[in-house]
Amino acid sequence: MSKRAEQIAEVIQRDLSEFWIRELELGMDKLVTLTQVKVTPDLKHAYLYISVLPITKTGEAVKIITKNLGQARSYLSKRLKVWKCPDLRVSVDDSALKTRKIDRVLEDLNKEE
Repeated sequence: MSKRAEQIAEVIQRDLSEFWIRELELGMDKLVTLTQVKVTPDLKHAYLYISVLPITKTGEAVKIITKNLGQARSYLSKRLKVWKCPDLRVSVDDSALKTRKIDRVLEDLNKEE
């Protein structure tokens, strides 16, 4: 990412996290974290990577966030100093799940020794 794209990504991550806390009804039964934002070099698209705990609530959280992307984009457009606010795309960050799988494999290996 270019320096400008990195700066935009940081602002998006900070402001969207704030937006989700203040504006969205995500529910008290799940924890949603915006783990990473990647912005294309042309600043047209922003890819949002979210982590949801517990994992069983991931589908529900993605549905709520996707449903409110227009409202989130409007919120961002008031804060970003760009000509046009990037289109937002949501993706699940499954690194926590991958880490758990690796931990289980390592535990199993340690038990065998």
